[in-house]
Amino acid sequence: MATTKTFEGVPWDGRTAYEKWVEDDLKLDLHRGYSASNLRKVPVKLWKERGISAAFYDIIGCESLAGMYIGEIAPGASSVPCRQLCDEVIFIMSGRGTATVETKKGPMSFEWGPNSLFAVPLNHSYQLHNTSGKEPARFVSCNTIPIVYNLFRDAKFVFGGCDWQFERLGDQLNASDSILYKPDANHEKTAVNLYETTFVPDVYNVQRSSFKEKGTGNATAYFELAGSVISVHFAEHPGLRFFNPHRHGPSAFVFTMGDSRGYSLMWLEGGPEVRYDWPVDDMGVVVPPNMWWHGHFGTDPLAFQLAIKLRSRKYPLNHLYDKSHKHVSEGGKLIHYKDLEEGLRNRIWQTYVDECRANGYEVKPPEAK
Repeated sequence: MATTKTFEGVPWDGRTAYEKWVEDDLKLDLHRGYSASNLRKVPVKLWKERGISAAFYDIIGCESLAGMYIGEIAPGASSVPCRQLCDEVIFIMSGRGTATVETKKGPMSFEWGPNSLFAVPLNHSYQLHNTSGKEPARFVSCNTIPIVYNLFRDAKFVFGGCDWQFERLGDQLNASDSILYKPDANHEKTAVNLYETTFVPDVYNVQRSSFKEKGTGNATAYFELAGSVISVHFAEHPGLRFFNPHRHGPSAFVFTMGDSRGYSLMWLEGGPEVRYDWPVDDMGVVVPPNMWWHGHFGTDPLAFQLAIKLRSRKYPLNHLYDKSHKHVSEGGKLIHYKDLEEGLRNRIWQTYVDECRANGYEVKPPEAK
């Protein structure tokens, strides 16, 4: 080897290529931490290449695999048409508009509004239009930009440099057409109704089915979207009762919808708990780190959660989510109240009782299992 330059130490700052792209190239805010609150109000800055404003998030529990940004389209404006070698799932927080996705069979268009959910098929050109001339439209995007960008480190390639047409939509003609998979008898394949589609007009209006493994009264619907490796579930949680903690792989964005008070607890085996208080009247998100136990504690009678996670049942990237709804005695990743170490159990339970009482409610005793 012929040494052409010599340095004392290394000049690199330890950031990933994705972090450098957001902060240095786009010059946009990149928020970090275990969680994030006030997603409807967080300030956004112009993302010129997309024709929208945005704020990015690099949350610890994502492990630099999946990423998230808040996007906002100005009144009467449209995003710049783009295509990307990344999976992307979008949830509309506010505003109304339309989306156009270019496919081999021609444009696929649909109208979206508050609580709409859809996926952008991989490397399909798409554009979002705000049809209001007065109000901005705000959405949250969960995507695989971090892992893809960190692998290739080339924005021109990742965002439009490849014209290969991936076959992700199959025979689907209308964006909201769906295939329903009902739970199998032993809940080995799916514990609740699973819908395979591209576009969900309103997640609140989708029929949910009982998810008994998570606890009495829980009702959930699963979604597989546009052949993506990112899946979604929307869950209805009766509050004032203990729900079974579980753990799984990284990059599971758990959004609290702002319609209930409560908090989430996360802990690594034997470690201290990390607490996240749900914002009221706004959306928040918490991302449990890889294989950390976590539980969600509603201190009002009813709560809703939207989970967007790097976990497709049809196209799994890994098996870190396998049997996350089954008890550890069945080889799963879920535990009951009685399974908790005594000190942890007493601490968690007393805190929960006190928090509910502060809101004027009494807690239902944990289920005996």
